[in-house]
Amino acid sequence: MYQFNSSKVYADLAEGQYIVLNFVTGAYYSFDQASSAVLKALTEGASAGDIAGRFVSRYGADCGATEKVEAFLNKLLELEILIAGGDSVPEAAVQLDSLPDDTMPELGCEGFNDVADLLLMDPIHEVDEDAGWPNKRSE
Repeated sequence: MYQFNSSKVYADLAEGQYIVLNFVTGAYYSFDQASSAVLKALTEGASAGDIAGRFVSRYGADCGATEKVEAFLNKLLELEILIAGGDSVPEAAVQLDSLPDDTMPELGCEGFNDVADLLLMDPIHEVDEDAGWPNKRSE
């Protein structure tokens, strides 16, 4: 159903949490454990409805799962982290085991632009030859 937008982003999952780098804009995004679980499920073929259903069965019908999952998915599409594509997998794994039992967590990501200029710098043509990376050539 969804896949990483490999023409614009690189994603890495480490210790249950995603870091996604947009190599076109230089922005990078950090995902908590719950949001990473949803992102992983979406890229492995689960639909937003399947994921919301798992949250409802865990946290109850009044947890707002459908709205939260849809809003999160729309944010991922807006940020161009995900694009439509890939195959839908019936009964795709949605791992919620390590999430808190009491209330449904909020879903989202935190974006950063603090090193965008460094990430976008051309290391061959824009770096000061004497000082090296990450020092930009003075003009």
